Amino acid sequence: MHMRNIILGGGPAGLSAAYHLQDEYLLLEKAERIGGLCKSVEDNGFIFDYAGHILFTNEAYVKDTLYPMLLGDNIHWQHREAWIYSKDVHTRYPFQAATYGLPAEVIKECVLGAVSARYENGGGAVSNFHEFIYRNWGTGIAKHFMIPYNQKLWAVPLEEMSHEWLNGRVPTPDLAEILDGALRPQPKPMGPNALFGYPLRGGFEALVTGWKRHLDLSRVQVNVSVDAIDPLRKTARLSTGATLGYDNLIVTAPLPVIVELLTTAPAEVRAAAQGLRSVSVRCVNIGIDRSQMTEKHWIYYPEDTVFHRIFVQSNASALCAPPGCSSFTAEITYSAHKPLPCDDSALIELVIKDARRVGMLQPDDRILAASQIDLPFAYVVPDVHKEKNVATIRSWLTGQDIHLAGRFAEWAYYNSDHAMLAGKRVADTIRQTRQRPAKVSVPPSGRRAATNAAITTSFATPSPLLAHAKPGES
Repeated sequence: MHMRNIILGGGPAGLSAAYHLQDEYLLLEKAERIGGLCKSVEDNGFIFDYAGHILFTNEAYVKDTLYPMLLGDNIHWQHREAWIYSKDVHTRYPFQAATYGLPAEVIKECVLGAVSARYENGGGAVSNFHEFIYRNWGTGIAKHFMIPYNQKLWAVPLEEMSHEWLNGRVPTPDLAEILDGALRPQPKPMGPNALFGYPLRGGFEALVTGWKRHLDLSRVQVNVSVDAIDPLRKTARLSTGATLGYDNLIVTAPLPVIVELLTTAPAEVRAAAQGLRSVSVRCVNIGIDRSQMTEKHWIYYPEDTVFHRIFVQSNASALCAPPGCSSFTAEITYSAHKPLPCDDSALIELVIKDARRVGMLQPDDRILAASQIDLPFAYVVPDVHKEKNVATIRSWLTGQDIHLAGRFAEWAYYNSDHAMLAGKRVADTIRQTRQRPAKVSVPPSGRRAATNAAITTSFATPSPLLAHAKPGES
């Protein structure tokens, strides 16, 4: 059997590619339902997402076309309440512009360190993320938030990470803003997701439900994975035992996984794939019998809790919890450098214990829901070798009509809006290629007999990657 276009993965990039192809395609999803990390689960009347998600974008097509098309009136916009808990107090995000309320000595260290970084640091290039933190924010902000939080989040040594991934993702207030945030409470949220959207009903998976209304679901197969890809014969062997031929293979699955499936690839491509690193996330979901546990949407924890962030699901939409109840997701990163401290019920108990210690849970709160979601590929690690490794793999795959789209296939820090745009970009490239007129090669004899004319096709070069996503969660 031959398909013109095969799409691997039913997350936002794959769904967008299918919609924008307007052509023959088959979408294969190895899970029992489509959605990727944009899925939600229900537990005893509570709805939890696959980690905390919000909607925000600077892209007109996403905001003016895709969001209305997918969600209609099932979206509400709200001002972000993002906070940090350290030194037993809450301060607004970003830490570097909102130290007011911390102990006086901590504020002094942060302000003096920022001044020193501004006027005393020498020039020259910054070689890694660890150095970038000290160069831009100084020793105080590094010590009290940036270093401990990012070590906790990324679960790899910061000296091995590039700083290029920031690209506007983390607010970088100037010295005046740092001083102002030390002298008085920060009056309003800062950053591009200061105003964000979220579905009223259905959790974040409402976005996926919206895609279903615009797709031919007969072309979507779930519970089907790919066991091998032969780039020379342009075939994919499926877990069902079938082998499919294709003209174009659109990949949204993790890049190192795809390279592993190739029956043939240069040694440098395989070596580059082995050099790609990611961080896994375990989500512990908790629902309780108390309403409005906090007014905050999410809280960062740089200190000694097992979780690095809590996303208050019931504040994203009150309909994610039964009446009179609240819910949150505690996010815990882990890797070979930072394994989980425990697992199963012990991890849930540790989260509950830490949540009580930092005031998120009260002693008399009754736990109505407690579950876990594991995300093996959650964050792409932007280490100092990432860009070179990805370029090596992409360059070779492009010549095999294997197109990469989305966060994990492009190995980029994309939010959901950029993942959807990535799917559209690949679809547009394939459609434009098919619409180009064929070139006729005339035989040396000059005779143009139709029986022996050589037909060649000109293939388009994929457009450059979009810039990395802006600050905030996807």
